[in-house]
Amino acid sequence: MADPNERPFSSAWTILSLVLFLAVELIIGHWLGPLIAGAYVSPMFHYQVQMLLHLGALYLGGVAVGVLSPGRRLLEPAVGAFLSVLVVFLMSFFMPTWFFTFDLTKVLVGGGIGFFVALLGAWHGEKLMGNLGENPKQTTRGKLRAAMWEEDLSGLPRVDRDRIE
Repeated sequence: MADPNERPFSSAWTILSLVLFLAVELIIGHWLGPLIAGAYVSPMFHYQVQMLLHLGALYLGGVAVGVLSPGRRLLEPAVGAFLSVLVVFLMSFFMPTWFFTFDLTKVLVGGGIGFFVALLGAWHGEKLMGNLGENPKQTTRGKLRAAMWEEDLSGLPRVDRDRIE
């Protein structure tokens, strides 16, 4: 079998990451929203909370993809985070406020920050699962991950794992 860390880029995991970031943000927001809703705080505080909520969702979503995905998946959640930021800025076409105007510089800076936050989360998730290092299959978590993802019940080659030559 090929090295489990040699994986082609997966657009499915990128899309899953994008959906996962939204789900994590909704879950955290559902818990955090009632704590600050109705409280007398400045509008800037709400923007700060929204920024921290978004960055936290990108990090935790990256960790989740690192833990759940087969093999090493570092780039997919990072690209998904960039796309998540891009979607936020694409909403500016439908917003009447001047603050949310679409600007390429904002997209590149915000997308770059999101890219690296999700990449850090994915790296921590992969590290937690034992997929990084000299020989990732020797760790207990690496053996668990191998047992989870190497058993194929259908007998058909998997595109994300087996190379067809």
